Amino acid sequence: MKSTFPRLASTPVDSVGSQVHVLAAGPWHAPEFSELRMAVAESESWCHLDDVQEVIETLDTDQTAPDLILVAQPLPGQILQEAIDKIQRLAPLTRIVIVAGSWCEGEMRTGQPLSGVLRLYWYQFAPWWAAALSRISAGLYPHWSIPLDSAQAGRFVTEPASHQVALRGAIAISALDYSVYATFAAALPSYGLTAVWARDWDDRELAGNFRGGIWDGGQLDDRQYRQLRAFCQEMERHGSPVVALLDFPRVEHGKQARQAGAQAIYGKPYIVSEIADAFG
Repeated sequence: MKSTFPRLASTPVDSVGSQVHVLAAGPWHAPEFSELRMAVAESESWCHLDDVQEVIETLDTDQTAPDLILVAQPLPGQILQEAIDKIQRLAPLTRIVIVAGSWCEGEMRTGQPLSGVLRLYWYQFAPWWAAALSRISAGLYPHWSIPLDSAQAGRFVTEPASHQVALRGAIAISALDYSVYATFAAALPSYGLTAVWARDWDDRELAGNFRGGIWDGGQLDDRQYRQLRAFCQEMERHGSPVVALLDFPRVEHGKQARQAGAQAIYGKPYIVSEIADAFG
């Protein structure tokens, strides 16, 4: 089955990824986290532990601390701050990343999110991981090394992307909201790409070849599914991959998007450099 997420294909990045020492704790067999692992080839080399208590026991006996500890959290409140604090005392230079499931999306507003950790949603992880490895390959610091001075620390990196070779080509933007198109029209040229607003497939502008397409949607109801499918079918005529932008995507949305013809989904808010990587 195709992955929901894009992957960078360069050999240096893949070799870097295999050198990152990762402990992965929690129910990584659950659907949303299993979907994530399919998209990250390096996950096969991660050391998988049942829970954070096993992480503590491992760190207590192992003299070599990992680079990252990835904790799958399907539901809010499952991980105690006390456990995170103990892990930090045992491995103060190791970054802890909470990979949150869909049921955790309200935790930042109504719950008590863990402190001292980097937090990602499951659908954000694969492009974040690929971008971090790309930065390492280019001699830059990875996302996880920046200070944890905000709830989104390590997710949004403001430095320029680490593309070693500029991309070339046009990207068709299927969006009802002009501001969505305008955002990509302003941002994509930094990566050697141009944006064409796909308002009407009879538009003469759309007669050329495209490097790819971006479809902007919500939560993929029946009407939007038909719109995405029509866009994917048109882009297939150009031999061009499509990525879909969704609000709070679920595992089933990824499956529906693939059935419609999309090669990848991204949750909003998205990061333009990660989307540009999908067309690399």
